[in-house]
Amino acid sequence: MNLRYYLFDPTKNVTALSPAPVAPEARPAAAMKIMQKEPACEQVGFVYRGENGEPCLAMAGGEFCGNASMSAAALFCKEKGIAPGDTQTIRLRVSGTNTPVEVRVTMENNECFLCTVSMPEPERISEEQLPLNGTSVSLPVVFFPGIAHIIPPEGLLTPLQAEKMIKQWCAALGVKGLGLMLPMKDPFSIRPLVYIPEADTLFWESSCASGTTALGAYHARKKGKALDLDVRQPGGMLHIAASPDGELLLTGATALIKEGNLQFVAP
Repeated sequence: MNLRYYLFDPTKNVTALSPAPVAPEARPAAAMKIMQKEPACEQVGFVYRGENGEPCLAMAGGEFCGNASMSAAALFCKEKGIAPGDTQTIRLRVSGTNTPVEVRVTMENNECFLCTVSMPEPERISEEQLPLNGTSVSLPVVFFPGIAHIIPPEGLLTPLQAEKMIKQWCAALGVKGLGLMLPMKDPFSIRPLVYIPEADTLFWESSCASGTTALGAYHARKKGKALDLDVRQPGGMLHIAASPDGELLLTGATALIKEGNLQFVAP
């Protein structure tokens, strides 16, 4: 099979999207093949049209991803013929959530797109007891349908400890994917670590859209008021507008870097 893909850069969280008809069970292997060819790539999704023609995105590990959603919406807008300066809205069905997400896309030039995503509401936000160093610690966890994110306090984990604990905590929570949003200089400056068991990927991501959303949802709930936050991460800035009643609007940019092809034989 000729595996065609598009490489996008959403705040340096480099994402490959393939329109190739890859069976769900073969997607993790196809994703690994693309990531081997593109060392900068941190995740892979597969784009297609559903039975009624609706735009769809399936991540290789079945998780939900906000950055990939922005990039997929931009790709579908290019397919529809969006022009620089134009704005279109895409209703996108994404793995890891049962309801479509709405993405407002403005094409800034032939490669760059500004996107605002109406992110899924958390299923719940709770304090969870998790094992650490022979004891347990209570940590805030934001559960979305396709991924969960832990918001640890500053200084709790070193990077090596985070890499060790994330797999154990993912299994303990029983989630499809887990992110640790480690604070850097302040609570709204984060270094995201994301683990997706089904795709067998563990990355210090340059940015994490769902983790940024989790951070906004957690602090809006905690403070009991609407918040507009610029959240700095290694790849740049993402903006989240969060209200205590659950509305979450994430804004960021994505750029089309290149198109590629490779030969893939399903295992």
